Amino acid sequence: MNVFSRIIDFVLFSNLFLALSVTSLVFETDGVLHRPYSGLSYPFFLFFSTLFLYCFHRIYNSGRLSASEKIPTRHLWVRNNPNLFLIILSASATGTLICIFLFIPLRVTCSLIPIGLISLGYTIPCIPWKGKRIRLRDIPGIKILLISVVLGLTTVLLPVMTYSGPGTLLEPGVIFIFIRRVFFIFAITVPFDIRDMEFDEKQNTLTIPLMIGIKHSVILALIALGGFVLLALAQYFFFHNLSPGSLTALTLSALAAAVIIRLTDKPRSDYFYSFFLEGTMMLQCLLMIAANIFWK
Repeated sequence: MNVFSRIIDFVLFSNLFLALSVTSLVFETDGVLHRPYSGLSYPFFLFFSTLFLYCFHRIYNSGRLSASEKIPTRHLWVRNNPNLFLIILSASATGTLICIFLFIPLRVTCSLIPIGLISLGYTIPCIPWKGKRIRLRDIPGIKILLISVVLGLTTVLLPVMTYSGPGTLLEPGVIFIFIRRVFFIFAITVPFDIRDMEFDEKQNTLTIPLMIGIKHSVILALIALGGFVLLALAQYFFFHNLSPGSLTALTLSALAAAVIIRLTDKPRSDYFYSFFLEGTMMLQCLLMIAANIFWK
């Protein structure tokens, strides 16, 4: 393996690319609202906290894989680079705590407590059920919804509250962005459950693809993207608080995501999911930045 391939594997499978993609949605929110942030404290917090949570989730799930199973590339990378992965986990935890205690307003920190508990409960068995403890993600059909709502909160409502105060959360533009974000994240998360069907079935985690099948899951994801576009159109034509450039950027990002989602009805490599699907978040941000620069 050459140096370039090692760098690609490190960025993709250490969750760095995912954390950057999630963080980019904060700037996409800013691009729609045309409300510049007064600092980078929240984006840094979101980057470090996302990196920590997904690294923690990756380590936890890697430990649940048996030696006889075919180990996915993303988990194999963790097993082959345990010390490096622990350094990333420790650094992300440290960065998260520094941001919380030194830079994030108290009103936002208080709002983060239930979100943090939900995020940990997603991975750690904490709910008593029939004599044992289960994870939040083990509740039938709730896995994708949890991810969608949490990312909607952390990439829309919390950054707006951080820099503009809680009074702005009920503005129509903010509400539209939040609902659209939930639809978009839901759509691009469905394929990950399709990828993980075999593992989830062994773990007795009843996800949407296991409940309705691959074909109908892809259709559901595309319907969610359709809802995302319809909300953007409604905001543009009826509320007039979305610019033509922003509408075009959002529509193009939805079309790109639809093409990629359509390709997930067949088995794909971890590289496909880690770059193309997660990259749709970053693509949406870049399209929004381009629209704001060249289409004012």
